[in-house]
Amino acid sequence: MPRIVIKGVVQGVGFRPFVYRLAKRFDLRGYIRNLGDSVEVYIHRESPEFIAAMKKEKPHLAEIESIEITRSEEKEYSEFSILESSSCKASGSSLPPDLAICDTCLKEILDFRDRRYLYPFTVCTDCGPRFSIIEALPYDRENTSMKSFKLCRHCLDEYTSPESRRFKAEPTACGECG
Repeated sequence: MPRIVIKGVVQGVGFRPFVYRLAKRFDLRGYIRNLGDSVEVYIHRESPEFIAAMKKEKPHLAEIESIEITRSEEKEYSEFSILESSSCKASGSSLPPDLAICDTCLKEILDFRDRRYLYPFTVCTDCGPRFSIIEALPYDRENTSMKSFKLCRHCLDEYTSPESRRFKAEPTACGECG
């Protein structure tokens, strides 16, 4: 199996959800996970098209500094998934910046029919705090100042749904849970 390690600004910018959707598109099995200050991807077969698409279509906030591909004898996977992060030592050199609220989140805040109406901390994978809430890498909720805020059912559904723009967005919250 190819083992791919991507370094750069690849945490806190929607990179894992992006790679997840890309792997589904290319019918790949394996996983992605945060690894220190990089991400690690295993796929069950070589796919130059997948690598090319990852470089070309990456989230606009992501910055790929390097991609290292090696062979590894990893177990077979029946699907592609996002695994728990590995707790490798991180340099902290690629921390993502805090991002101004995006237009889509702003519309939610101003829509009185939306459950996030007037909720000032509305975020998604394209906006919100990163640098100011990170306590350690890898960038997972338990390594941020959001760790004490347990997600409500609605936010958890968004956080775990690959179709949601809040899929794996660590600072996700609403007036009920944040």
